[in-house]
Amino acid sequence: MKLNVDQHPLLEEVWNHAFDCMMVINEDGKIISLNRPAARLFQGSPSNLIGSSVFELIPSEEFEKSFQKKGKTGIQISLGTKQFVGNIGCHENMDKSVTYYLFLKDITHSQQLQEQINEMNKVRQLFDVILDQIEEGICVIDEHGKILFYNRKSGEVDSLEPEAVRNKRVHDIWNVDEHTSTLLTTVRTGRTLNHRETHFTTNGKPVTTLVRTVPLLLGEQRAAAMEISKDITEQKQLADTIMELQKQTKSPSALPSTLTLQKNHTRFQFENIVFSSREMAQTIEQARRSARSKSNILIIGETGTGKELFAQSIHNESPRNHNPFIAQNCAALPESLLEGLLFGTTVGSFTGAVDRAGLFEQAQGGTLLLDEINSMSPNLQAKLLRVLQERKVQRLGSAKVIDIDVRVIATMNEEPLEAISQGRLREDLYYRLGVVNLVIPPLRNRKDDIRTLAHHFIAKHAKALDVSVNGLEAEVYHFFYRYHWPGNVRQLEHVIEGCLNLVYDETTIGFDHLPPVMKNKLQNYEKPLATESSVQLSGSMPEQIEKLERIMIEQAMNHSGGNITKAAEQLGISRQNLNYKLKKYLIYS
Repeated sequence: MKLNVDQHPLLEEVWNHAFDCMMVINEDGKIISLNRPAARLFQGSPSNLIGSSVFELIPSEEFEKSFQKKGKTGIQISLGTKQFVGNIGCHENMDKSVTYYLFLKDITHSQQLQEQINEMNKVRQLFDVILDQIEEGICVIDEHGKILFYNRKSGEVDSLEPEAVRNKRVHDIWNVDEHTSTLLTTVRTGRTLNHRETHFTTNGKPVTTLVRTVPLLLGEQRAAAMEISKDITEQKQLADTIMELQKQTKSPSALPSTLTLQKNHTRFQFENIVFSSREMAQTIEQARRSARSKSNILIIGETGTGKELFAQSIHNESPRNHNPFIAQNCAALPESLLEGLLFGTTVGSFTGAVDRAGLFEQAQGGTLLLDEINSMSPNLQAKLLRVLQERKVQRLGSAKVIDIDVRVIATMNEEPLEAISQGRLREDLYYRLGVVNLVIPPLRNRKDDIRTLAHHFIAKHAKALDVSVNGLEAEVYHFFYRYHWPGNVRQLEHVIEGCLNLVYDETTIGFDHLPPVMKNKLQNYEKPLATESSVQLSGSMPEQIEKLERIMIEQAMNHSGGNITKAAEQLGISRQNLNYKLKKYLIYS
């Protein structure tokens, strides 16, 4: 049966000239009538297609189920390469039969457009992710000043959240106008701008950046502007620090103030070393001999033993004493800063760098002390080794080679072989630096110096603190001799100065004046003295003689307050003999 539309001209016009496919179908799925777009879709004429099964023309399980449900909208139907959305409606006739109406809308082009839009959105999201990973700040605005893109790095530099910035206008975020904003200026003029700026973030932090602002064109029309900024705050601080440190290396105020500053920037000579022990006498003699040579020296000693004092003394005893002595602690600075400080910098070697001589050049003809060389990075140690081997230096960023005549004295606070095994010191650098090894004994291994040093520090600080102290009480001497002095001479001086601050009207430093941290350790160093009655007379006569000898030595040392000379006199033996017996019986170990 054919739907009779020819009796209704307007209906026939709509029916055959509609863009969508329309069909009338009976209960069995047979086509009763269809318009021209539907006939073209199924590649036939209306007359040939009438009576055909719609389920054969549209082989879709979902479509068939929807048909059985007597109506559904938004059915997705694929026919070849085309995509349709179908709507099924139904009408119950007077004879109780049901007539179905099918409308198919071709959405192939729309779907392709949507897929393209989705793909473009995906690409943009990927592009945003990529731009968020780079270490330069990127900000893009349109011609109206609206912020289209603002990446993660920009947010870090400005202390802002990117989500809070995007889609806002520039002047809503920053206090700028079209003349003070580089982005707005570039949008307005089309000019590319390059400059360096220092500004304060929203939380008051100063930030220095290198900025490049460029126009973005669509054809010949300015459509947007993009600003790329690089945070150089750390590099600027690095350059400023290098310049300041290079000034300080020649500044008298940067050096100790205990003695008169000499023209070569030193304060100490061998005559300034306070000692009375044979161990220190031998060390000083070795240092004096090495001072006359041109070889590099490695000074090994624990913290507080006086390594720089020896280094300055060696310089002043050497033929180089009229030339500069420059010291640098290798543990105090990061690698990048220390490298520029040692070798010098040139304009452009890094942001903010200037032409400036390094410490090797500044120490020309003199001595360069590298303190705590084992704290220098292995990479920088390799560069130092090359300088020592070739006796030439290149400033950072320069191809010019500069000849140097500098004696290097390096110091370490640990055994070299241990540092090498742990990777803190290159073995080849050790052999280059350690042509002469000078080992400064710790205070616990030269206890004859304790009394001399204590009196020296009392005299030094008592006058400054306006106290009338002239010595130590016997029990303090005894404790000092038994204490292990991890901080060595420096710790002893600090302890003496601290005690003098606690003195009221006493003339000697007593046990009560000692710092609590030392008194708490007393039990670890005091050994109860044996007495004649406590000795069990068992064993051979030589064994008993040794026991009694030990008792007598301990008592004599206790009564003399640890003074070896007085104890030796009391015992009736030589000082040298007493020293031997002290070591034999490990009385102070």
